[in-house]
Amino acid sequence: MKLTADYHTHTVFSHGKGTVTDNVEAAIDRGLSAVGIADHSIAHYAYGVRARRVAAYLQAIGDAKRRYADTIDVKAGIELNITGMDGSVDMPTGDFDIVILGYHKAVLYKNVKTAWRLYTGYTRIGRPDEITQAYMCAIQKHNIDIVAHPGYGVPVDYRLLGQACADYGTRFEINEKHTELTADALQAVEGTGARFVISSDAHSPQNVGAVPRAIALAHKAGIGADRIDNAVED
Repeated sequence: MKLTADYHTHTVFSHGKGTVTDNVEAAIDRGLSAVGIADHSIAHYAYGVRARRVAAYLQAIGDAKRRYADTIDVKAGIELNITGMDGSVDMPTGDFDIVILGYHKAVLYKNVKTAWRLYTGYTRIGRPDEITQAYMCAIQKHNIDIVAHPGYGVPVDYRLLGQACADYGTRFEINEKHTELTADALQAVEGTGARFVISSDAHSPQNVGAVPRAIALAHKAGIGADRIDNAVED
């Protein structure tokens, strides 16, 4: 299996180590046809793009779109945070090509109840039903293209989350960087009819498009490139 695009990469606008240009050129070197710049959104107080810098972030991506238009398709992305159990997210103002949804801890949550559930209590005691419901509400309310690293940080019901992805056309991510997802969980998602993307979640330019572990996991789960939007059989 060969990756054709990497839609989930980070830059210095959040806590990546490279610039937008660095990631784009790394994707070109990997032979990719498209690359997404998808830094953490504004509620991620430790590493997210600051609200006052969103315009500059989109400008930098727009510049790369124009500069590399004849070579690679550069996508303006954002990795949203779940901020409320009701599916609230931290969508900034701007035009984005790809909207990714993920769970992260260092986030300004909607209220204290949500902070307890998403930051402290449930990460220890585990309530996959309610956590999954929060994901599903976000998918239903917002135009989410990709669910990032499901199972990271908090437990989820993979089958139910996969069904929501199938119902709303959201892609289920097989993430290179995070290792929580198992082949059994992927098989449960595959059975719902959901489609997938493979992502590097690169925080350094040298990791853009490098997804050997994720591809091996897809193979182990019996998921072929025909179910993965950014891969082809090699």
